Amino acid sequence: MPRKKSIQGTHNRKVMELARELKQKGYNVQAHISAYKMPDSIGREAYIPDIIATRGSKTKIIEVDTPGTEEQAQLAAFRRSAAHRDNAEFEQVITRPRKKKR
Repeated sequence: MPRKKSIQGTHNRKVMELARELKQKGYNVQAHISAYKMPDSIGREAYIPDIIATRGSKTKIIEVDTPGTEEQAQLAAFRRSAAHRDNAEFEQVITRPRKKKR
């Protein structure tokens, strides 16, 4: 489900934050944001996860969603992909927009 422009910024900030953290932990990071190489697509529908991070033989597939943007078929494809890989895990992260100060 497409995100409103205001929500997209929240999503992209979280993807960038997670990508940086993983990189600092020694992972090779591919992320679906401009500063990184784009991850390969997954499944018949060619879903692109927000992050694929590898370190040694370990792989993390991460999808960042904002409330109401979860796509169940996409999440299922990522779960299946992780289940079929050795030493891989899938993680869904839900991020919420920052509250505006009054």
